[in-house]
Amino acid sequence: MTSEANNPANDLQRLIAEGHISEDALQTITAIPAEKLQSFFDTSTGTAGLVAKPQTLSTDEILRLSILAAHLTDGLQIEDDARLAAILESLTIECHLTLAHIAQLTHVDIGDIENALENPQTVPAETKYAIAIRGSYLINAVNQARE
Repeated sequence: MTSEANNPANDLQRLIAEGHISEDALQTITAIPAEKLQSFFDTSTGTAGLVAKPQTLSTDEILRLSILAAHLTDGLQIEDDARLAAILESLTIECHLTLAHIAQLTHVDIGDIENALENPQTVPAETKYAIAIRGSYLINAVNQARE
């Protein structure tokens, strides 16, 4: 049995090579200058644990790139109903909004919100779409308020 460790630099380089994201988009998303990103890619292609030149990225930048790589690769494999539940759970657990708050803010019936969490197959696709889009908007609003 072999164990293959995730290499965020390799994952991001593969995504760029396959046209899933551009270097410009990666720079814009992360606010990490091109030179620093290139150094990250260059030092990550060597043997694990051995770095030929000093690390130019901060620990925070490396962590952010690792999280982004995970989201763009493995995270997109999550089923849509599970992703919808995660949006609602994020709003309730992390933001302390109740389902009633979410229903009022999104203008979606509370019963549909409850069903989206408990039995998503019973919720019509257009209602799931409304919950997902409006819930994502709320998460974005919260994230902007936290900055």
